[in-house]
Amino acid sequence: MIGLVAVLKAKPGMEEKVAQAAVKMAEMVRKKEKECLLYDPFVAAEDPTVIYILEKYTGAGALDEHRKMPHYLEFREAIEDAVTGPPRVTLLNVLG
Repeated sequence: MIGLVAVLKAKPGMEEKVAQAAVKMAEMVRKKEKECLLYDPFVAAEDPTVIYILEKYTGAGALDEHRKMPHYLEFREAIEDAVTGPPRVTLLNVLG
């Protein structure tokens, strides 16, 4: 099992666009990626320009497949002009 946290920073005034795209992406992942066990977007309580996405996959192969999915590529394209840069991603290993 593998997890990750992706952090997106929306440009000022683009928070709603990034948030809506993240929610749509989560819906597509849940619908189409059976090896994704968790995919939940959150907005930082102290800063509405910061979106966190918590993800959990059955393994590294499932994460690799996620990054090739059409909805993932569409999501990245949809937010490209609305974020300050690429997402900051931290890979996580399950304890226990």
